[in-house]
Amino acid sequence: MKRWGALIASTIIAATAAVAHGGSPAMAAESADLSLTSWAYVDSQSPRAKVVDAAVTPPVGTSHDDAQRAHTYRSYFTYDLTSIKDTVVHSSYLSTTETAVTDCSVPVTVEVWRTRPVKDNTSWLRPPAELEKLASAARGAGSRYCPSFLGLDMVSTLNAALGRHEKSITLELRITAAQEATPNTGRTYEKPRLSATVNHPPRAVDLHLLYPDRGCGTLAKPSPATRNTYFSATARDADEGDYPSLLFAIWPVDHPDQRREFRNYYSTDLSQYAHGTVLAWQAQASDYYDAGPWSRTCYIVMDTIGPAAAPKVSSRTYPEGDTPGGGSGIEGTFRFDGAGDRDVVAFAWRDSLGSSGRIAARHPGGRAILKYTPQLRRETTLVVSAIDAAGNGGPERTYRFRVAETAPRVDVTVNGVGLPSTITFVAAKPETTEFGYQIGNGAEVRLPAVDGRATGPVTFTTRGNVEVAVRSYAKNKLIGQDKVQVWVTDAPGVESAEFTWDTDQVAGKAGSFTFRPRNSDVVSYEYYLDDEWKTIPAAADGTAVLTWTATPGWHSMVVRSIASDGSRSLEADHQFNIIDTRPTAYAHELSGWPRRDGVGVPLGIELGSGLPNLTGFAYRFDGGPEKTVSSEGNPYANITVTPRHAGDNSVVVEALLADGTRSPATTYTFGIWSGPVVTWAPEGSGTVGRPVTFTFHPGLPDVASYRYSVDGADEQTIPAGADGTATVTYTPQSWGYSEVRVTSVGSDGTESDLRAAPFDVRDNRVDVYSTYDWSRRGIGWTGYFYFYTQLFGEVTEYHYRVNDGPEQVLPASTDGTSTLVAVPFDRNGTNVIHVQSLTAGGELSPVTDYEFTVGDAPYVVSEQYPDSSWSGGAGVPGTFEFSGGTPGIVSFSWQIDDGPVTDVPADSTGKASITYTPQANFESHTLSVTGRKADGTETGTTRYYIYVSNHA
Repeated sequence: MKRWGALIASTIIAATAAVAHGGSPAMAAESADLSLTSWAYVDSQSPRAKVVDAAVTPPVGTSHDDAQRAHTYRSYFTYDLTSIKDTVVHSSYLSTTETAVTDCSVPVTVEVWRTRPVKDNTSWLRPPAELEKLASAARGAGSRYCPSFLGLDMVSTLNAALGRHEKSITLELRITAAQEATPNTGRTYEKPRLSATVNHPPRAVDLHLLYPDRGCGTLAKPSPATRNTYFSATARDADEGDYPSLLFAIWPVDHPDQRREFRNYYSTDLSQYAHGTVLAWQAQASDYYDAGPWSRTCYIVMDTIGPAAAPKVSSRTYPEGDTPGGGSGIEGTFRFDGAGDRDVVAFAWRDSLGSSGRIAARHPGGRAILKYTPQLRRETTLVVSAIDAAGNGGPERTYRFRVAETAPRVDVTVNGVGLPSTITFVAAKPETTEFGYQIGNGAEVRLPAVDGRATGPVTFTTRGNVEVAVRSYAKNKLIGQDKVQVWVTDAPGVESAEFTWDTDQVAGKAGSFTFRPRNSDVVSYEYYLDDEWKTIPAAADGTAVLTWTATPGWHSMVVRSIASDGSRSLEADHQFNIIDTRPTAYAHELSGWPRRDGVGVPLGIELGSGLPNLTGFAYRFDGGPEKTVSSEGNPYANITVTPRHAGDNSVVVEALLADGTRSPATTYTFGIWSGPVVTWAPEGSGTVGRPVTFTFHPGLPDVASYRYSVDGADEQTIPAGADGTATVTYTPQSWGYSEVRVTSVGSDGTESDLRAAPFDVRDNRVDVYSTYDWSRRGIGWTGYFYFYTQLFGEVTEYHYRVNDGPEQVLPASTDGTSTLVAVPFDRNGTNVIHVQSLTAGGELSPVTDYEFTVGDAPYVVSEQYPDSSWSGGAGVPGTFEFSGGTPGIVSFSWQIDDGPVTDVPADSTGKASITYTPQANFESHTLSVTGRKADGTETGTTRYYIYVSNHA
C-alpha cells in the first residue's frame, strides 16, 4: 500500500460532495503528490490563444484590467497517472485555496470538471470538452470565509480513470456558465494538489500442484489429482511490506455453478469428485486492502486409483531373508521395479527408523535405483510402494533383510590432550585383515589385525566430545564401519591414599594429593581447598604432590592445570569428608516458627560426632553439673534441657570414646525466647461454652504486667502477681483454631518478645449429616443419619426427636466414629431432627436443628429381590409391593427398563403389588414406579434396582 500526497485536516471548511469509501488502511506508506505535469488558462479577451505554465496564480471568473476590459477565465490542470498505474485508489483529495477574490459579496458557484486533455489548439473558442462535473461550491455572499478553501474527494474519479487505462487526467476550474460573465466574479487559486493513497492488488502466478510436483494443466491435458491434493501458487505484490494470502476456487468443467472457494493451508479434500472427473481451478491473491484478479484457469482430472501391484524389490548387497548381507555402515544398492505398469512413475519408501523418501522411475513402468545405508544392526525393513503421476500409492511391498555384523568393537583409553592414548580394536568378522580409524576430518590411520585384534596409539589434540570413525577391512576392501563418540578431557587426575570418597579421616590427619597431567603442556596447577585458590608448580614429568593436614568438614577440591601460555584446563573435582574432632549440638525446635521455646519449657538438643569408637557424650548445661548420655552405637544422641532464663543459654559437649578418652569440647550457645509461657486449665483442647483459665509465666525478671488478647479480641492489660504470673479466664464462643497473644512488661518498661500460643477449641454442638439424597423418596422409606461430636470420649448419649415427635435416647458410639440413626419417613416436605449430646458429667449441649426434605416417590419393597442386592435367579418370580410416597395415591404406574408402562390400582390402604419374573441370570433391571392421585397429579418416580443372581 502506498500513500501519495498529504492528508487533509479533518477541519476542512469547504463544502463539496465527497464519494463515500471504505475505512483508511492501517499501514503507513510513502507520501508524494501526483505530479502536475502542466497547467493552462484561457481568456475571453484572447479567444484564439491559451497561456501555459505561466508564473501567475490560476484565474477563474470575470475581472477587469486597468483599461476596464472584462476578462473571463477558465483554468486547466493536467496530472500524471502513470505513477499509480495498476493500483486501486483508497483515498484521494483535490485541494486548493483562493488567493484573491475580486468581490466577496458577489454570489458565485465554483465548479470542477473532468475534461479532455489540453491540446496545442486549445483556446477560449476551442476549450477542452467537459466530460464530467465533479463538484459545485457556492462562494461569495453568505460564505463564512472569503477567500476560502476548495476540496473534493477524487477516489471514484481516479479509479475510473485507471480503469480506462488513462495515463493522465485533466481537471477544469471555472465559474458556472450562468454566472461566468458576471462582473466581479473573478478569483485566483493556488495550483491544486492531488493526493492519493493507493494499493497494488497482488497477483496469483506460478500455479501448479505439489507432492508430487506437476503442472497447472490444460483442458486438453489436465494434470492428474488425488482425493487429497496440494494446490500451489505464488502471490506477487508490488508493495513492500504487504503480506498477501491466496484463495483458490475449483469446479467441475461441466458444472461451473458448483464452483467453491477454499484456503489451501493443507491438502484439499477432493473426495466428493468421482474418478475421471475433470475440474477447473484458479487462484486469487489478496492483501490487507484488495483482492487481485483471478488467475488463468488450470485443469485437473481426478485419479483416485493407484497402481494395481506392489513393486518388485531386490538387492545383491542385502538379499531378502535371514542371510546377513552387506555390513555395518556399508551402502547397498536396492532396485525397485514397476514391472511395466505405465501407471507407475515413482516409488515411495520408508525404513524401520522412520526415514523415508521418493525416487522417480527411469520411465513409466520402469525401474529406480536407491542407494541406501542401513542404520540398524541386524534386521532392517524397507517398505516400498509404487506411485502414479497423481501421487496415489499402490500396495506396499515389505522387504526384510539382515545386516552382517562387520564393524569392529572399539575401546579407547583417553589419557588427555596431546598425550598418547590407546585405541583397541576387536574384529567382528574373522576375514578382517586391517582396522582403520579417523578423527574428525583427519587422515585415516590403519592398523594390521593380528588374531582379530589390534592396539595402537592415538593422540587427541582437542578436548570435548570427539567423533572417531572406525572401519574394518578385508584385503583392503571396506567390510564394515561405525562411529564412536569419545569424551576427551584435559582435567588433571587427582589421587590420594588418605583422602578419598570412601574413607573419612579425622581432622589433623596428615596426607597428600598427587596431581597428574592430562595435557602435554603443564607447568603448574591451581587448586581450590579450604575456601581459597592456591598454585603449586609441576615437576619435570608434569605431576605435582600437595601435602595437607586435614581440616574438618566436607571438602570438594577443584584442580586445574596451567599451560605455559597461561591457559587453563578443564576442572577436576575430588570430594572427601573429614571428621571433626569436636562434637556437634543443635536444637531443631529453635528453627521453627512461631517459636515454642521459653523459660521453663523443656528443649530437645541433638548431639553428634563422627569419631570412630564413639560411646556417648558428656555435657554441662548452662554451667550446671556434668551429665552423660550413651550414643548406643549411633553417631547421634538426644538430650533434654530446661532453660531457666531467656536470652543466651549454652551446652558444653565432649564426645566419649571407647578407650576412655574424650574429644575436645564444643560450646553450643542458643537464644531462648523471652515471650511469656502460656499454660491453661483444664489442659488440652478448650470447648465452646466452657471457661478456661490461662496462666502467663514470666520469661524475664521483674514483670509488672501483661498485655494480651485472645482470639483476635482487643488487647487488654492485667497486673502480674508477686510470683510474676497472672491468670485470665476466657469462655470460647466458637470452635476452631484460636490464639493467645501476650507480651510481658517489666517495672522498668522492658517488654518481652510477643508470644503467640495456639489454642484449639472444640465444638460442643452435635454435627448431623447424611450420605444420601432423600429429596425424592417419600413416606415409607427410611433415612439414615449420622450424629458426630468433637467431644468424643465425654459424650455418652444423644437425645433427639424428629419434628414434634417424642424424645429418643441413643447411646453414643465408643469407637471414635459417628453414631448412626434410622428415621422412618412419615411426613412429606421439610422435616427437622432436633438433637443434643449428653456427657458423662450430665452436661447437655445446645440443640442442633437439621432440616431434610422428604419427597413423594412411592415406597417399593420385595422379599425375593431386595433393592440393589444380588438375589433370586432366572425364572424365580418376585413380588414387588408399592405403598406410601404421599397420602391419597389411587394407582401406581410401573415400568421395567424401557418396557411398556403399566398401571395398577391401589387398594383402600393405598397399596398395590406386581409380580415380575426375570428370564436370565446375572442381569440387572430397573423398576420405575410412579404414584397417581385422584386429581391426576403424579408423584416423583422411584427407581428400584433388581440384580438377578443364580441362587435358584
